[in-house]
Amino acid sequence: MLPDDPNEAGEEEDGPLSSTTSVRVLDVLERRPVGHEIQALTEPSFYLVRSRVDNTDEIDQGSEISIDSGKIGPISEIRFKDLSQASQGELADSILKSISSDPDRHLMFYNSAGPMSLKFHSFQLLPGVGNSKAMQMVKERGGNGWSNFEQVDESCGIDSARLLAERYVKEMEDTAQTPSLLEILVRS
Repeated sequence: MLPDDPNEAGEEEDGPLSSTTSVRVLDVLERRPVGHEIQALTEPSFYLVRSRVDNTDEIDQGSEISIDSGKIGPISEIRFKDLSQASQGELADSILKSISSDPDRHLMFYNSAGPMSLKFHSFQLLPGVGNSKAMQMVKERGGNGWSNFEQVDESCGIDSARLLAERYVKEMEDTAQTPSLLEILVRS
């Protein structure tokens, strides 16, 4: 038997936050009249969220909390512009921690990036990478690619994980950024 309201069944399972296993705390805010709220980054999908918390004893900026732990209430999405200054400042470092805990998914960008047009390469989506640097990176990558971020950094003279984290932050700040590496690498 089907429910009367099509939104009753499966809404939670099909939403953008359905794959969330944990959150990485960006900031803990006091909320009036009582309680606290956290602003956080979901893992593995990198959505910005907030949640009510009653007890902040074991919750600090940068800590990772399992969704099933019972330490936080229901999560809901929040826009980048609604984040506190502290959350905005912590975001790139939290993304870096997440990248280092699951590097293969993010390293895929460096191993599969290709030309987007005759004059623009995918590497140029990264902050500070121009055409000549992109061409150098393609040459250094060769046919085999890289097996870890350290190899990318050493052969190209960049901080590859940080550049990727900065691009993700830029996309969170301005959702009109295209193509979206968040959608291609993280959320698909």
